[in-house]
Amino acid sequence: MSTTGESLRFGNNELGQSQFTKSRTLSVRLASGKKQARTTTGRLDESFIQKAVEKTVAQLNTAPEDPDYLPMLGRQKYPTLNRYHERTVEESAETKAGHVGHAIDLARKNKLLASGILGTSFDEVFMLNTAGLEADYRGTGGYFSLTMDADNGNQTGFAMSTFADISELNPGEVSETALERARLNKAQSEIAPGKFDVVIDPNAWSEMLFFFIVSASTGFSPDFGVRQYREGRSYLSGRMGEKILGDNVTLVDDVYHPLQTGPAFDGEGYPKSKLTLVEDGLLKGLASSRISAHRYNGVNPTGHELPLPNPLGEAPTNLVVHGKGGTKTLTGMTRDGTFLVENGEIKRPVKNLRFNQSLLDLFKNIDGFTEPVRNTSFTGTAMLQPGILARDFNFTSVSPF
Repeated sequence: MSTTGESLRFGNNELGQSQFTKSRTLSVRLASGKKQARTTTGRLDESFIQKAVEKTVAQLNTAPEDPDYLPMLGRQKYPTLNRYHERTVEESAETKAGHVGHAIDLARKNKLLASGILGTSFDEVFMLNTAGLEADYRGTGGYFSLTMDADNGNQTGFAMSTFADISELNPGEVSETALERARLNKAQSEIAPGKFDVVIDPNAWSEMLFFFIVSASTGFSPDFGVRQYREGRSYLSGRMGEKILGDNVTLVDDVYHPLQTGPAFDGEGYPKSKLTLVEDGLLKGLASSRISAHRYNGVNPTGHELPLPNPLGEAPTNLVVHGKGGTKTLTGMTRDGTFLVENGEIKRPVKNLRFNQSLLDLFKNIDGFTEPVRNTSFTGTAMLQPGILARDFNFTSVSPF
């Protein structure tokens, strides 16, 4: 696997850093009988590759037999995914610096400070084995993250745009959005905690959604995976066919969605399938793999295995949240700007509030959606999520920060 990244970092209305990074990783998996082992190295000099192989051999000799071990996959057929955009790779530093410069000029004119990152990346993945498997992927991506602030960070406005092709980026719109939110977020006042109807910007809850599909308390175990579900370790165990979300919510794992990222194969090279996890609020499906199909009757692999060997099982990695019915354009945000809205109008900015909110209850109380948008990948899971209007969001206390 190879990742090449370029980024421009800026803060306090100054361009502070131009960074170029390139990382290459080799992961070696060996199997003999029902034993297997894996070693990963970030150094591709011949001597380090040799050491990685020797280490893997040593681990293999002492590894226990794996009752779930299956022979490595042979040659597979994959749907074509074109996620490489040359302009993203070739865009000049001068052009990207111009986007940053526009944001800084706009902040200065309005007596604000601009900070953020404009970054691009190019990823390549190659998977080969002695059984004849050959899988490869090339993809580009990037994001423009911008915060404008004043008053020692007590007046802030945030905006972000992500892209696969940098020609999709509208840097002026990002700058104007951050500026408008900072303008609105002046002279914040306190409000008493309680349950409120909330408008949540798409970028404000992607990390929250990650913890909807994994349980951090049990080592980031994937709750929507067959193995965790069948072993009773998922909070969803035993609930197949039950209504777990609102009947206007559908959740799919779809690597083929035009806004998604990543390869069309999983950690062992098996082709990924589009998978409906929740349909109209009902739990309908789980991510599975060849191992789960071997272990449990009636299970078919969906192409969601993590690199083997792994103790966690399968996980959705290309989540898309769909809202039923007409979508709406919503005004509001919860990151770097929280506002009191009355009768559909922003009345005043308010100080930050802590919340304690069940995600299942949140999904049951959604009244409106925007179209889902691409967000930055968080811990390997690419998500497309909408902005939402939801009832009875539980704020528990005023935050001092």
